[in-house]
Amino acid sequence: MKICYALILSACTVFPGFSALYAQDSTQSCKVDFPTLAGRYTGECKKGLANGKGEARGIHHYIGSFKNGLPDGKGVYYYSDSIYYSGNFLEGKKEGKGETHYLRNGMPDSLIKGYWSADEYRGNQYTTYAFDGAAMFDTYEISPTPQSGNTVTIEISTTTGSPDGTKGSINSGPGYVLTLTSLISTNGNFIKKLSETATTSRFIVTYELSQFPARLFAMLSNGRSFTLELYKSATWRVRLYVNK
Repeated sequence: MKICYALILSACTVFPGFSALYAQDSTQSCKVDFPTLAGRYTGECKKGLANGKGEARGIHHYIGSFKNGLPDGKGVYYYSDSIYYSGNFLEGKKEGKGETHYLRNGMPDSLIKGYWSADEYRGNQYTTYAFDGAAMFDTYEISPTPQSGNTVTIEISTTTGSPDGTKGSINSGPGYVLTLTSLISTNGNFIKKLSETATTSRFIVTYELSQFPARLFAMLSNGRSFTLELYKSATWRVRLYVNK
């Protein structure tokens, strides 16, 4: 994969003056809001932005679906005459199943097939997150919506007990409530808490995130911590359960 990224990067960097050479054509009323594709666009339009089926050509070339000025849906993205990606996009990033082709004269094409998320190759399975806290919980579920979004809701369920994460008293039951005490971005993401709810057996908090991928560090009321990386733009739901 390092070779793949090096080739793509080189295709992007051989045109250092692209912002001036391929500024959006001012005679067009429909804009492609993607720097390497800004130049010429033909296709469907909505509210001044490329939307629907279309073709854009800047220093790179794309044919396929657009949404709000960005590649979104199925399409083919040409980095050069010999390198192209065919597959799915979400908000301008490769997302889902696809193929990267490297054309070679007199030889079979070099081909990488599989799944991408947040513009990066993830392998033969569609992986949209990384989580290192699985051993801390009896069960967990982490799921994104297919559509784009910008929030994450974390729900921690336990048996009834004390909200400080210690064993409860006779009146509060044998278990304990576990809460999220802090959530910190480790990649410059702006995080805004939207809501928080706590009961004797469940804690739910929702945050708004400014960008994806989002790398997050979470502290719990029992002193333990975990990291969570969310690759794709989505409305995320994280459900964690401790049987105590």
